[in-house]
Amino acid sequence: MAGASLIFRRPLPSEAEAFAALHVQCWQESYTEIVPKELMATFTSTTRLPMWQTAIPNLERFVLGAYVDHQPAGFVISGSTPEKHVENQDGHLWGIYILEAYKGKGIGRSLVQYAHADWAARGGTSMTVGVLAENKAARLFYEKLGARFVRDGEYEWSGHRLKDCIYIWNDLNTGYNFKTAELPNSSSGHRFK
Repeated sequence: MAGASLIFRRPLPSEAEAFAALHVQCWQESYTEIVPKELMATFTSTTRLPMWQTAIPNLERFVLGAYVDHQPAGFVISGSTPEKHVENQDGHLWGIYILEAYKGKGIGRSLVQYAHADWAARGGTSMTVGVLAENKAARLFYEKLGARFVRDGEYEWSGHRLKDCIYIWNDLNTGYNFKTAELPNSSSGHRFK
């Protein structure tokens, strides 16, 4: 990524198709060895597009894209959840995905930090995340960022029962060196070189 520009900002409604395609590509890169082939076959931009058309303009959700050289390379979605995974939980990280080519470059860490800062600014105090039990790389990633394992469980994904794990962050400000006022907005974003 040397020499590439990295910007974090909320996607625009006109970018829903690009983020639906990114979502599917990230799933394919991350889940090929983990998710049943029948489920993998259902991963299409067409099936993800309605979710993105709804999520991007929904200001109750924190939706942040990571752009490398102005192209979507990753995203995070977080906010409240009606489903309580653990007692005293008030926020949930719905999804975070980064293209394989950009993993290990700090993008994921930044996306999680921004999600935590946004939730704390809204008065939130904790955030859970669900992860497929076999996704050892994602589990290690969350643990390195201070998430604590809570429990094993099962997740139903389009009729498939998959083993998952729930993690929680009880302190959303641990180790972060930026303030809530520095959250990127939809018009300018944060730029890094």
